[in-house]
Amino acid sequence: MTTRPDVAIAGGGLAGLATAIGLARRQLRVVCIETAPWPRPAVGESLEFSAPRLLAELGVEQAADARRPHLFPKTSVRVVGGAGCDEEFTVWPPTWFSLPPIWCSRVAFHTDRTELDHLVLELAIDAGVEILPERVTTVETDDDCVEAVVTNGGSRVEAAWFVDASGHVGRLVARALELERELLGDPQAAYWARFDEAPDGHATGLYFPEPGHRDLTWAWEIPLNEQEVSVGVVMSAERLARFRAGGAQPREIFEDRLRAIPRLNHVIDGHPDVELHATSYTPYRHRRTIGPNWLLVGDASAMVDPLTSNGVTSALRHADQAARTISVALDRGRRRRDRWAYEHTAPAMVATLDRAMESFLYEPEVRRRLGLRWAVTLYAATGVITNSLYAKLRPTTVTRATACAAMLAVSRAWTRIARCVLVLVSRHVDRDSEPRPPAPRELEIAEAAAKGERVGVGG
Repeated sequence: MTTRPDVAIAGGGLAGLATAIGLARRQLRVVCIETAPWPRPAVGESLEFSAPRLLAELGVEQAADARRPHLFPKTSVRVVGGAGCDEEFTVWPPTWFSLPPIWCSRVAFHTDRTELDHLVLELAIDAGVEILPERVTTVETDDDCVEAVVTNGGSRVEAAWFVDASGHVGRLVARALELERELLGDPQAAYWARFDEAPDGHATGLYFPEPGHRDLTWAWEIPLNEQEVSVGVVMSAERLARFRAGGAQPREIFEDRLRAIPRLNHVIDGHPDVELHATSYTPYRHRRTIGPNWLLVGDASAMVDPLTSNGVTSALRHADQAARTISVALDRGRRRRDRWAYEHTAPAMVATLDRAMESFLYEPEVRRRLGLRWAVTLYAATGVITNSLYAKLRPTTVTRATACAAMLAVSRAWTRIARCVLVLVSRHVDRDSEPRPPAPRELEIAEAAAKGERVGVGG
């Protein structure tokens, strides 16, 4: 069976569905191909300050008495670290961040991704999006164009435009066209679970039990509602491989990493049979994210580190700009400047945040020299300011996209310069603090003194 919509979207995650909604509301026929059932587990439950407006524009209710408990107030980020987790501080933008020139919103949410994703699916169906419950098996290409996708159910979908929303694992169009990837960090792995446990307030909890370790391991505790929390642990894939090679099982690793965090001990003990989920990822971006009749959105375009709290924001930004770019292309024809605008905004934003995270928090020399508090604060200030300026400029036109691209370039330049300065200072201080061998004359005097001899000036 052959279907010929205006736009075919491979993948029905948050980025894919949000793109589909934006296109369907522009009176385009959209087919979204997704075989995985809803609801399904997903990470990305602590949102940053740009997300509320993007969710509202999508049509997601944000009232406290909404019919579905998909959002939960977020009042701060509580950071706990050190041996025994004896260091604790709060990260939250000060009031003056909401004033020009930063314009930072100070309203944020946690989200139950199971509920949120299901709600977005309903919005997509209400907008007229056609859901094809199959899996893409083949992407047919001709030079740099996508001609059709074929599914495991025998469906062939031909469209004017194709959107790859298949995530960082699928990357269907990127693999078919052999698009080059730029890695922005080291491979990471995560285990997480959902606990029937009342949260301790409305703060996102971030835990760093070994802040001085070269491989940064961290854990999260995110309130989902008044009765449930999401708890997870993240470590380098290399470190996880060492644990697994030693015979440790996933649940043992998960519980062992969390045992170092006193706050979470009782959570583990009280729920021995909780369902455990796992994922792995590597922060990256594709150097090309849009072509003659295709584009990449969400994690299929660029994978943002979850520690940035920008996963949902990134998906919604990609979706908003992708829907606008495709509708303009279908209405006015393909324009080089529109393609440039897409490629240098949403995907570039992911690269900017990932580089800042790698430079200030994952970089061991910076983290050890500054300490956990200053490393976290330095990233948080960079991320909040960059996000807020991007949200204010908003690349709805080529002119605005150029301004956003310039702002992101400045942010990346600041990150590179700051990291280089901090690393150089760290190495210089380390050299000065190392004990130096005594000079030959000093050594001679010391040896003579040890023998009870007297050594005068000049011999």
